Amino acid sequence: MKIEKKMKNRYNIFQMLSMLLIIFGVVSCDDYLEEVPQNKMNPSTVTDYRELLNYGYITDERIMPYIEALGDDIGFFEDDKMFGYNSGAPRPDISDDYMGAYMFDNSHEDTMGTDIAFSRLYESIYYANLVMSNIDNALSVTIGDEMIDYKNNLKGEAHALRAFSYFYLVNLYGQHYNPATASSDFGVPITKSTSAEDKAYPRSTVKQVYDLIMSDLESAVTLMEANPIDKNTKVLFDVQSATALQSRVALYMQDWDKTIEVANKVLKTNNSIFDISGLSDTYNEATSIDFNTFRTGIDYLGVENTNILFGNGATENIPILSIWPTVTTFSVSKELADSFEEGDVRRYYFIGTHNRTLWGRSVSKLSLVKNRENTPLATSAAYNSFQGYSRVLRVEEVLLNRAEAYAQNNQLQLAINDLNTLRVKKINPTFYNDLDLGSFTKESLIEFIYNERRKELCFEGHRWFDLKRTTRPAMYRIGYDGREAHLEKDDPRYVLQIPESELQVNPSIVAAPR
Repeated sequence: MKIEKKMKNRYNIFQMLSMLLIIFGVVSCDDYLEEVPQNKMNPSTVTDYRELLNYGYITDERIMPYIEALGDDIGFFEDDKMFGYNSGAPRPDISDDYMGAYMFDNSHEDTMGTDIAFSRLYESIYYANLVMSNIDNALSVTIGDEMIDYKNNLKGEAHALRAFSYFYLVNLYGQHYNPATASSDFGVPITKSTSAEDKAYPRSTVKQVYDLIMSDLESAVTLMEANPIDKNTKVLFDVQSATALQSRVALYMQDWDKTIEVANKVLKTNNSIFDISGLSDTYNEATSIDFNTFRTGIDYLGVENTNILFGNGATENIPILSIWPTVTTFSVSKELADSFEEGDVRRYYFIGTHNRTLWGRSVSKLSLVKNRENTPLATSAAYNSFQGYSRVLRVEEVLLNRAEAYAQNNQLQLAINDLNTLRVKKINPTFYNDLDLGSFTKESLIEFIYNERRKELCFEGHRWFDLKRTTRPAMYRIGYDGREAHLEKDDPRYVLQIPESELQVNPSIVAAPR
């Protein structure tokens, strides 16, 4: 599915709240996401609010392309830098833009320019607030039909979308959830406003933000369960995807019982797992001549797959992990590639080796090909087209959420059962063996689950958040010209700096300490 959206104007959260609507131009191939007419300045009908909520979905836009550069799944090898034809000088590439994130600079904006995730996620919240505040009084499409079920379902969907946006905001720009300190740790601003207000928006605490997220998700599930509407698309929230998001949020809050409860609910309805166990490593290696090898197979994150519950956000990994060697010096880290055990087909389905000689320089790179059929052709123009989603909710994640919660709850055998359920679909039968309880302590099993998450969920925006919510380890990097970067354990730079443009408009937010 390809959905193209072009913003005519971009406002920060505080300027945005001074407007009734921000009008975009939208072209969509999804019949459900239709263009909002330019004269809809005063929404009144249920259809108007349906169209407005569509704008809150950041369906096809890359808003956090730096997210993988922060974690440890990307490698940077200066020797791979391509040189211009006959010039002897290195060519600028996309890795230059994201070195601020990769090198743990005080602000990730230092080399990339303005971070738009903050403003775009608050725009999403604005549309959700607008629908929640007004949908009850919206005019029905058909005379005599109050459309209560449709209104309540739409309201529930708006609650889910707001929760989704706050989840990313607090995990990017706020501290991680620690049950002992969450009531005093700083999060992000909370706003439920839909009108112009001349006021400052200070940071709320982490607990306040997470409490709102969980409250929103409870409302979302309750409203959509009681008022079922078939939306015929996975780019809009429904009961299943909202419940899957609940399992993720409960895990982050270390509420193990809640994680298990809601995961059970999801998996009872859908336990489909993407099965690649019968494939081989022929998917793995290509040269410029047989590039289409990397386009063989089905997009691992395609919304057509039965295991996918929700798809959002054009993959953040293009062009930061481009196959084409002049586009980026970044590659998949060798450490990640080597972590896959023998027979694990994910190693070949997710990571390909691309051999290329250009301008007299030979490069062999570990390239990300997880989106398979949507892997762009090796032309710069292709990177401007849609290459699949990266912010997804799927059955495998829910299963891993439950496994981790089981392990934390000392239900080790149940955790191992979940791991076996997942791994049997990912490892070639010749090499597969069930995990057994006798091989683990509680601590080693939790560590195994962390590593399994790293492999299964790689390059879907999870790794940086998982590092932040669990161990916040020290990391070491070498950038250009031998420059070293050190991220200390529990380093304050695990919290990203709110964009400078936002701090200037509203200094009461307060910059993250460094």
